[in-house]
Amino acid sequence: MSIFGALQSGISGLAAQSSAMGAVSDNIVNVNTVGYKGTSTSFQTLVTKQTSSRLYSPGGVQPSPKQSINAQGLLSSVSSSTACAISGNGYFVVNQAANPGEGDMWAYTRAGDFDIDENGYLKNTGGFYAQGWSLLPYDGNPNATVVNINGINYMKAYYDASGNTVYINDNIVDGRNLRPVNLATIGGTATPTQQISLGANLPSSDSIYDPTNPSGGGRRTVSALIYDSLGNASNVSLTYTKESANSWGMSTTVPSGAASVVLSGKTENTGDLTSDVYAAAGQLEFSSIPANGSSISIKDAGTGKTYNFVFTNDPASVTDPDSYAVDLTDGIVSISDFTRAFAAKIKEVMPSAGRFSADGDKISIVQSTAGSALEINASKTLSCLQSAANPLPSTGIPTGIFTIPEIDQDIKNCARIDFNSTDLTAYSGKTLELDGVKYFFTSGNPLNPTVPGDCVGVDITEAVIQPAGTQVDVAKMVSILGGVINTNANEPARFVASGISLEILPSSSGGNIDINVTDLGGAINGIVRDPTTEQFKPIQNFDGTLNSSFTVNGTDIEEGSLAPAVRFNADGTPKYFFVDDMSIEWANGAQNMNNDPNHGTSIKFEMGNVGTNDGLTQLSGNFTTNYIKQDGAKFGSYSGVSIDSSGVVTALFDNGETRPIAILPLATFANPNGMESLTGNAWIETDFSGQALLKQAGTNGAGQVTSNALENSTVDLATEFSNMIVTQRAYSAATKIITTADEMLDELTRLT
Repeated sequence: MSIFGALQSGISGLAAQSSAMGAVSDNIVNVNTVGYKGTSTSFQTLVTKQTSSRLYSPGGVQPSPKQSINAQGLLSSVSSSTACAISGNGYFVVNQAANPGEGDMWAYTRAGDFDIDENGYLKNTGGFYAQGWSLLPYDGNPNATVVNINGINYMKAYYDASGNTVYINDNIVDGRNLRPVNLATIGGTATPTQQISLGANLPSSDSIYDPTNPSGGGRRTVSALIYDSLGNASNVSLTYTKESANSWGMSTTVPSGAASVVLSGKTENTGDLTSDVYAAAGQLEFSSIPANGSSISIKDAGTGKTYNFVFTNDPASVTDPDSYAVDLTDGIVSISDFTRAFAAKIKEVMPSAGRFSADGDKISIVQSTAGSALEINASKTLSCLQSAANPLPSTGIPTGIFTIPEIDQDIKNCARIDFNSTDLTAYSGKTLELDGVKYFFTSGNPLNPTVPGDCVGVDITEAVIQPAGTQVDVAKMVSILGGVINTNANEPARFVASGISLEILPSSSGGNIDINVTDLGGAINGIVRDPTTEQFKPIQNFDGTLNSSFTVNGTDIEEGSLAPAVRFNADGTPKYFFVDDMSIEWANGAQNMNNDPNHGTSIKFEMGNVGTNDGLTQLSGNFTTNYIKQDGAKFGSYSGVSIDSSGVVTALFDNGETRPIAILPLATFANPNGMESLTGNAWIETDFSGQALLKQAGTNGAGQVTSNALENSTVDLATEFSNMIVTQRAYSAATKIITTADEMLDELTRLT
């Protein structure tokens, strides 16, 4: 009967509109819920089978609610550094357990209102904990998944309870590969200095440094701040000493807390040295101003004289002619005041006093190419002396006595061969033999000798002076010769063409070089270093005859090589850099910086580029320091966190350093609307949604993370209130259907 069908339709309408009103209600009350996805209600007709063309069989209506999980709400800024939103596709991976175990449910949400709970975990208002990929410094393991953050490689890995490294598979959602983000377990940090960049002008007007006249100029000092692996700060004095018109040497001081420091570099022909260029030799480091009457003596091995420095409140009481008073009452109120006064007194009375310099709480002593060995007795000041390091194995001063060794003054050039003749016939057809290899000089007109089969040809045609064609540009010839030798010699880095001289540098690997210049006769004015006297002598006088062969000793390059730190072009720009790093042995427990596999890297110097004025220069004008930069940092405590657009969670420290600790991945689904909702504004994957695919934000179709922001709900209040009115009227209309049908049924009952 149709009246009963009408009643049924009215009831279905009431039920459908009630459902729609429920959806509207949820939408309105969740208008401020972060990441909430509004529900809309559609309706579909219930149709019954029509058995007669003259009668209508009513069916009714049923609701069809739909929640657009993949719809994005508007983003709004917030002040919290841990809050973040997703702009684009994807969901944060979360779990109701901070440390998920087997059976804990993995869920996905766009509610990024994370805050730090009482245990340090990132947790949102829905009660879900953020899960991510932990990061560690890259260890070179091929099993690691590597990510580059700000030019530094990190790997997705963490240390387990036993200290073993666990490498993360970033395609799997489980408690092994995803880890909670815990900010309560972040310790402090310190970054050792690995590079010093400096720019300065070394005045071209400076005279060549004379160690007997230290006040005559030619020496400039730059102070650089460095940090060790413990975060201790130290000042390093870098002293540039003018050695020739366009060359400056370089020396340094021992930083506080270090045992020794060594500058290393390259020879003039850019071949690597295997040992040191200059080394700071030692230091006297004071923990307090010395007591009245204490003393330090310094014996100069060159003169045999001992200089006894007495620290006193009454200088007049020091009457010994070999003793020198350091007045403790003359404006000395700090340790640095004392070291300056002490250094000034040393420079006043001792030769080669440029070796001593005041540096805060210490007197630094640098090895000198002009100075003798020093024996220092500080036993009477041990109460205020902290350390005195030297580069020998026996570092420190347990007895208060240590030695600063003398440096070999003629270490740079092992030998050289000077070509003194400009006569073409003196060379063409002649042979120079080095280490059994014969170099045969040949040229064009008027001479054109054939190169013997056992010789290496040296074509000096370009060096022949035209039009006469009988003379040679010797410097050009030597340049050609040097190029041929460097192509054929076993140790090509040892041979350098320098004007009319072929310089032969020493070899730290040992190898002596046999040289035979018999065939060249009087065209040679070479000199060789006498290994006995360490003097350079003419070849002719080495053993009394020109016609004999001689041997260049394979001399190790020792501390104090005379290779300059920098050589300048005529326009004041650098031509070569020979010093490029600094190795430090620390005595304070910090990691040594010596490039040993088990230790830290040495400190690299960046003093500009060859041929440019972006670093060191030698121009007219005053000595100026344009910039000093280093990449180390002192100890810093954890002070906050930031999250970038890639989902990288970075710990911030109060020393300005940062350290990436984790990545918040984004999960994407083939059909996100197929997920099942959970209390707390989260969803879980289903067969309809497909499996979660984890991606780093901003890659492979995943959206980006917006920090200090939250995603608002997708609810529009105006729309919801309109829907509420429409739903209310539809509900009222449905009740009218029931009322009318009831009246009709009642009337029908009375009639029957």
